[in-house]
Amino acid sequence: MSGPPRMPLTRPQAAVLEAAADGATLTVVATRLGRPRTWVAARLSEAYKRLDVAWVARGERRAAAVRLARKRGLIPPAGGEAPRQELPAPASAPN
Repeated sequence: MSGPPRMPLTRPQAAVLEAAADGATLTVVATRLGRPRTWVAARLSEAYKRLDVAWVARGERRAAAVRLARKRGLIPPAGGEAPRQELPAPASAPN
């Protein structure tokens, strides 16, 4: 976990991790971002893999990912004044 970063986070992964940093449930994070819960869960899972914390115990994984992402400057520090990045609107389904 303390080694070099595997890959930087994508904007959606960073936004989801930042929105989930306070320990909110997936449903709350999804509501905050205006995205489906399954989309949020997938982005968090991807972020865990990129940060190499997927192996950490489930109950500690998010906190480990947030700490590491903040340490590496991938998301703003707690109480940071950096503006949140807006996610692009989901593409509408064809009729």
